[in-house]
Amino acid sequence: MDPVINFSMGFDCCAIVICVVIMANYYSVKHISTRTEKLFQVLMGTLLVSAAANLVNVSFGYVEGMPAWLSYAAGMLMVISVHSAGISFMLYVVSECYQNRPFPRTLTAFAVTIIVLVGTAVALYGFRNSLPEGAAQTIIVCMFAEHCCAIAVAAACVVVNRRALDVRTQVNIFIYIAFNVIATIVQAFTRAQITAFAQSVAVMLIFATLRNPKDEIDALTKTFSKQAFRDFILRQISARRTFRLFMMGIRNMPAINALWGQNADDVIKETAARIVGITDKNTYVYRTDEARFAAVFSSDAQFEKFRERYRKIIGQPYFVGQYAVPVDHVAVLIAFPEAATKFSDIESIIKYYRGHYSGGDEVIIATRDAVADVVRREKVDYAIQKALRLHSFQVCYQPIFDLKAKKFNCCEALVRLYDDEIGYIPPNEFIPIAESNGTIVDVGREVMTQVCKFICGSRPQELGVEFIDVNLSIIQCMLPEVLDNIRSILHHYGVPRGMVNLEITETASARSYDTLQQHLNELRSNGFAISLDDFGTGFSSVEFLIKFPFDIVKLDRSLVRAYMETKKYEPILQHYMPMLHSLGTKIVAEGVETEEMVKALDALGCDYLQGYYYSKPLPEDEYLAFLASHSGADLSHGA
Repeated sequence: MDPVINFSMGFDCCAIVICVVIMANYYSVKHISTRTEKLFQVLMGTLLVSAAANLVNVSFGYVEGMPAWLSYAAGMLMVISVHSAGISFMLYVVSECYQNRPFPRTLTAFAVTIIVLVGTAVALYGFRNSLPEGAAQTIIVCMFAEHCCAIAVAAACVVVNRRALDVRTQVNIFIYIAFNVIATIVQAFTRAQITAFAQSVAVMLIFATLRNPKDEIDALTKTFSKQAFRDFILRQISARRTFRLFMMGIRNMPAINALWGQNADDVIKETAARIVGITDKNTYVYRTDEARFAAVFSSDAQFEKFRERYRKIIGQPYFVGQYAVPVDHVAVLIAFPEAATKFSDIESIIKYYRGHYSGGDEVIIATRDAVADVVRREKVDYAIQKALRLHSFQVCYQPIFDLKAKKFNCCEALVRLYDDEIGYIPPNEFIPIAESNGTIVDVGREVMTQVCKFICGSRPQELGVEFIDVNLSIIQCMLPEVLDNIRSILHHYGVPRGMVNLEITETASARSYDTLQQHLNELRSNGFAISLDDFGTGFSSVEFLIKFPFDIVKLDRSLVRAYMETKKYEPILQHYMPMLHSLGTKIVAEGVETEEMVKALDALGCDYLQGYYYSKPLPEDEYLAFLASHSGADLSHGA
């Protein structure tokens, strides 16, 4: 036997062994059936057939009496499999570059052209004995050129889409190409057939870079995992691709878990199955959290087809055993790069819409405003925590004018927040955030502490101040230890209880009515006066005003403005004023800005006035100076 042929057969045997080992390892683990996975399987199969066909073809050449048709069949199988391996490699690489996306039309057309040309050349090669002299050699050259074109297309695809592939994958694809080139050169000069061996080694390297199915596949739903989702989205963002990300979550999953325990997994599996069932074969479904799923679409048209199916299936009842389970879904479509540009934007958008929109079968179209809103909230949240840590909240004091005594004998303490990065943050922005994350309790404690320090250190009572209004959040009011917390601060600074008047907002009063009433009664029985702030904006009832121990009621600025601008509000307030006075409460009108308002509110029967007509909220030093400058002055016409 020719030593070169013997050498080639040895390499073919090694190629077969390598291919078998790769396939045994590959199929020993379950993979999700995707286009890329299928094409990799085809590539492994064609390489195995190519090596086996080459070995059989060479072996038949040394067997005497071998039927001509069998030798012919073996030779054709070798030619077909060798060139199919090149095409399979090209298609696999293209699919790896365009995961979860349709192939570009031009690339598809080019690939189809190569496949047709190779198929035509192989078919003509089958009739080589009937063709003119030299034609067979021309066909072989054409097949070789077409094979090179397929490899070149694969290389160009990797270069163009390099941002969408990790470095190891790129390196191993180019190693495959290099091994092909080297094997071809060796074959041209030595006649040694080592192409199948070179290709199998290169495929073994590619196999080594395939992601572990245990990391890629979610064990419960058999969809793609959270890690696979993160890797894929980051590659798409890095490649600056335009895509549409569908995110859907079950908002009441904690309640379902509490009610059904481990059986609640049936709801998650059913949700995954429904989404997988309505997506096309090129769209991957990911489980990104316990009860959150994602799917990626390459165009609006592709998503619209999905949305129509989603509307039909998502509202169908869920069952755990024979029991129906109410499921609250919320779904969002995030357009990259129009609505989001970073991976972190996804979580920001989900946070925003989970808190702002109810569920249902509609898909919310996300906007950039959602990201900006959440980013702003996170910055403000951080600013609140930093201010608490550094004790940098500022308390200002807005004078309140006593219409009967004609002097400024009280004020309201108003908290202000300034951050070095954000700048001034208005109270109507940071207070709701502090309430939502629970830091309002610490903010309230900080304000109370600063007010007590001010009373203890600056002695505003010596300038005629009888009490200071301090806002008490509803969350503080609901704490069982609210009384002890306030008493301990006042005791530490030696502040009499009558110097602090506690304000709660009217909108807060509708929550936990009985607990709130109990705690306010305890505070009042321990010597604290109670004010109702923002009267006219929220929960209103005569019973509420009667049952709660309010010493002062503050008319909200919106109600005061409406009274001044709209005649129909006059009989309403004229009815309320005597009733409030009959309950033993005094009345403060907020938002006073003009002398006309002063006269009208005085005639209406208000006891106190507060607003910019007299003064804006002032820092401690300016407030003390304000008191000193107005001590004993005639204040009937404003400050």
